[in-house]
Amino acid sequence: MEIKHLTEKVAYVPNPVNIGVVRAEKSSVLIDSGIDESVPRKVSRLLEKPPLFLINTHSHADHCGGNTFLKKRFSTRVFAPELEKEIIENTILEPFYLYGAFPPEELRNKFLMAKPSKVDETLKEGTLTLDGVKLEIVFLPGHSPNQIGVAVENVLFCADSVFSEEAIEKHRIFVVYNVTDFLETLDFLEKTNYDYYVPSHGEVTQNIVDLARKNRNVVENVINEILEILKTPFTLEELMKKLFDRFSITIENLTQYVLYRSTVQAYLSFLLDRGEIEREFKENTLLWRRV
Repeated sequence: MEIKHLTEKVAYVPNPVNIGVVRAEKSSVLIDSGIDESVPRKVSRLLEKPPLFLINTHSHADHCGGNTFLKKRFSTRVFAPELEKEIIENTILEPFYLYGAFPPEELRNKFLMAKPSKVDETLKEGTLTLDGVKLEIVFLPGHSPNQIGVAVENVLFCADSVFSEEAIEKHRIFVVYNVTDFLETLDFLEKTNYDYYVPSHGEVTQNIVDLARKNRNVVENVINEILEILKTPFTLEELMKKLFDRFSITIENLTQYVLYRSTVQAYLSFLLDRGEIEREFKENTLLWRRV
């Protein structure tokens, strides 16, 4: 593990979830904490100043799993967006909303359920000053309800608002909570002009436009495939089977299944609200079809 500097004050630690580091006057500000305590434990050894502040971009377990270690070791003050805060403090909510009921033990794992941690202050769009450093909180919803990015010294830590080419190739269909918001966030990013963009997963880039367009292409491909499949009415399970076959996705465990299912349902909500599909109940079965 190493720290890579982008500007005098701004750096990041490459990781499955990249960890942002901002050097303040007497402390360090971290952006996300990784999937468990091993991540901030290693990151803290690289820092010149103690990590007294932490910003969680959103509530997914791989972004807040190290919170408890930081609070215990450094009394780190934690910031997170509204609603995301509630999930960080009550982490059973992530597997609960993905599964739709109290989740079985198989889903109560560190990939979906971090250790609960207290959030000291909620974040909204605008300027946040921490230990003499001004940061800009940028609203980037879509992947999760109230996801934010953090901009400092013309570097944007853009969380999971875009996915790398490697992530797209690996997952084929990436997790989306709200398709409309996700597309609007991509539109917003294409109009920005930061020197560097640090996505949570993948390499730092200076050209967000190409990456945003590749993400949009994935979303549009999923939409088009769903509409093509639903020329014939199908249940959710039948639709998922056909969609995953078309994208060469193999479901291997329940965690993967609920993440993909939630994403497919997000697309169904999007298309239903736009009037492009409709649903009916037939013999106690919910069917979806193209209008």
